[in-house]
Amino acid sequence: MNMKHDLDDFFSQFNPEVAEIGKMIFELTKKVMLPEKKMWIDHADKMITFGTEKNMKGEICYIKPLKDSVNLGFFHGAKLNDSKKLLQGTGKMLGHIKFKNKQDIDIHAVKELLTTALDEHNERNNK
Repeated sequence: MNMKHDLDDFFSQFNPEVAEIGKMIFELTKKVMLPEKKMWIDHADKMITFGTEKNMKGEICYIKPLKDSVNLGFFHGAKLNDSKKLLQGTGKMLGHIKFKNKQDIDIHAVKELLTTALDEHNERNNK
């Protein structure tokens, strides 16, 4: 199987609007994270994760399509400088942005936060 087929298969389980939002978020995330980092599809948890390894230390962010929205989550979101105040969540570590429609996607602000998350990961893990 190839990556495009795997992604199409993954997004096909969600309603078309959610799948379209998810694909847009995926493309943005991929531009920042790959090829420097890895990505994997977690079919059990229905999410796509980017990072270096499958643990809290190595994971950077995830894309989680839901019933009527898509979350772009950050495993260390609480540590990020979120100047645009995009992140939601009250946890000690995690933070996410919820997208309910394509118009919610501020491409520049999302890329900025993804870059901040990548930099934070690299600093925390000394690359």
